[in-house]
Amino acid sequence: MDGLPEPPGKKINLPEWLLASFWILAVGAIWFAAVRYLKIPDYILPSPDLVVVWIVDRPGYFLAATASTLKLIAIGFCAGVAAAIPVGFALAKIQWLDRSLYPFIVFLQAMPLITIIPVLIIWLGYGLASTWILVAFSVFFPVTVNAIAGVRSTPDRLFFVTRTMGASRLQTWRHVDWPMALPYLMSAFRISLAVAVTVSVVAEFIASNEGLGYAALRGVRNRDSVQVFAVVLITAALGVLLNAIAQFPEQRVLRKYRD
Repeated sequence: MDGLPEPPGKKINLPEWLLASFWILAVGAIWFAAVRYLKIPDYILPSPDLVVVWIVDRPGYFLAATASTLKLIAIGFCAGVAAAIPVGFALAKIQWLDRSLYPFIVFLQAMPLITIIPVLIIWLGYGLASTWILVAFSVFFPVTVNAIAGVRSTPDRLFFVTRTMGASRLQTWRHVDWPMALPYLMSAFRISLAVAVTVSVVAEFIASNEGLGYAALRGVRNRDSVQVFAVVLITAALGVLLNAIAQFPEQRVLRKYRD
């Protein structure tokens, strides 16, 4: 199959940012046309130009809200990763721990995160203390599962070589386990970062007095659909930006791994 010739015709390679910009403009044009020609009321679906003007007129408000959400994402993401990596490696290497603890982890993962928020509010009150734990929970599970999969993907012959050469457990982890798990972890980081954005806004909507989620809640309370859609646009842009940033180290790691 590798020897088959490529189909005739010019191959067009467009940069990803250009394709993304095209789709954003296309969605905006469809949105604008739907509101204008279908005569949809603003309280149901405001025009995109109204939403953009609303954001531009209040830069300080949305910058402060976005900064608060980014702080929440950073704390929750780092805490979740810091807990998930050692747990994932331990479960992958210690069989009895895997058999005893992994079902409990699956149970926690199956639990809807939103049901934990009332408990956290009772224990810790409103604010950052309650919300970052929820974000950390959402990050912990995909990183743990991918850490386990990465370590278990290591060929047995590599461990045989390290044992033959007299490598210690720390050296085996550094030169075998960690490099094999790193591509899996990088993919998990990017996926869990996108999840962390969504969970952060939801957590702020319920258990915080700041951030983009709280800004959306204020829009709902005031029945201001323009503010709600402004938060939706900013959250989507934030998710796209963080995903693009996370792709750079992932691509470098995967390129080094393939080489």
